Parts: sequence; structure tokens; C-alpha cells
Amino acid sequence: MRERQALFLIVLSSIVWSTSFPAVKVGLEQIPPGAFIFLRFFTGTIFYLIFMRITRVKFNKAILKEKLAYLLGLLTFFSYLFQYVGQKFTLASRTALIINLFVLWVPILAVLFLKEKLPRRYGLSLAFLLPGMLLLSAGKNPQEILRPEITKGDFIVLLASICWALYTIISKNLLNRYSAHEVNLVTFGITAALSIPFALYSKTPFNVNLQSSLLLLHLSLGCTVIAYYLYVTGLKYAPATKSTLFVSLEVLFSFLIALIFLGERWAPLELLGGALMLVAVAFAA
Repeated sequence: MRERQALFLIVLSSIVWSTSFPAVKVGLEQIPPGAFIFLRFFTGTIFYLIFMRITRVKFNKAILKEKLAYLLGLLTFFSYLFQYVGQKFTLASRTALIINLFVLWVPILAVLFLKEKLPRRYGLSLAFLLPGMLLLSAGKNPQEILRPEITKGDFIVLLASICWALYTIISKNLLNRYSAHEVNLVTFGITAALSIPFALYSKTPFNVNLQSSLLLLHLSLGCTVIAYYLYVTGLKYAPATKSTLFVSLEVLFSFLIALIFLGERWAPLELLGGALMLVAVAFAA
């Protein structure tokens, strides 16, 4: 697979992931974070097993002996736990911005551990991308997102951002030896297993109804099985640094979805932020 095709798959994954923000927001009002993670990844694991069975995809059991595979599952679990818990104590706009700061951590880790070289225009892309994300996130209410106080929610979400960066690097390492299916299936299974205690001993009552069931179906099948397959397959054939720049478009796509389906209006600063992000990706392409 060529690099441009791989990056296209990553863009598709960011489009699917962008639909998860409203679903997660509504879902967390009915199901506590730990239980929400368990239900999402347990269901996702079942779907993936069914898919592999139908398509007769072979599974290399050697990955079960890889310590990095278990670390990947651990990072996936904590990235979601930190994000879900953190966004209860900070603004959604700040959550989106802080999570996507992994565009800063991944290049450093990629150079250190994957021996990747930064693209020639990476610095230029970053110079447009970071202000773009800030303006897009802060456009409607700059005073709130730009307040100097750092809340505990901001710090917790920052931990999630670091987990995502480490996830990208470790995934890239495992993909040198295993398929996207093998990496995803093990990751989903470990994430689901780690969340079992949180689901069993949650003090918050569940409210599983038709709405929450449909949300979980979308998150487990669409935002987990399909989106992760697209992302991990793209990551296998594209540099981790470039992949991170393209997946950050998730922020832009989430705003577009809100515009199209929820009728939200963009403030002038948001329009400028979206334009800057597109310019950043154009430089990286």
C-alpha cells in the first residue's frame, strides 16, 4: 500500500471517530465511565471475532506472548478512562484541544524509538495546525478555553493525550510483525478485561435503554472496529508523525458534523481555525 493510500485510510478513521464525541457525551450521562469502556470494547471484541470468523482471517497467536501487546491494551484503557473522567471536570472544548496535543508528543517519541525522520515541512505544518486547533476549539467562547487556571480535569485529559501518543508508537512497532487485525483484537480484548472491575463495582447505576444501546452499537462497531481498523492499517504503511497530523483532523470533522446535522453555526474564529488546519495538512501531504 502506498503512503497516500494509507493516509487516506487515516483520514477516514478520523471522520468516523469524529462522530464519537456526541455519542460519548450522551452515553456518559447514562452509563458510568468504567462500565462504558467495558461495554464498548467487549462488544467491539465480539464484533471483531465474528468478522474474522466470517472472512477467515488467520490469527497469529504469537502476539499473545508480546509484552508490548499487553502494554498497548493498558494504554488504550487508560487513555479512555482519563478522557472520560477528565472531561467531567473541564470544558468539552478544552478536552478536544488537550487530547489532540498528542501531535506534539508523537514526533518526539517517533524520533527516539522508531528512528523516524521528521518531514521537511513538519515544523510549518505544526505552525498552522496548533493555532488552528486552538481557534477551532476556542472560537465561540475564547475567554473560557483560554483561562490561565489549569483544572484537575485538564491534567487528567493531558494524561490521556500522552497515552494516545504512546499507543501510536507501540502500535507502529507491533505492526512491523503483525497484522492490523491481530493488533486490534488483542488491544480490544485487553481493554475490555481491564475495565471489568470498574463495571462490576461502579456505584453509579446503569441506565441501559434503547438510546444507550444504539449509542454503544455505534461506538463499538463504527468507532471501535471500523475506525481502529482503518487507522491501524494506515499506520502500518505511513510514518507515525504524518499519521498523527492527519488524524488530528478529527477535531475539524467533529465541528463539520455539528454544523451539518445539529445546525450549529461557526463563529469567525472557528472558520479561521478550520482553514488553518486544512493548510497544515496540505503542507504535510
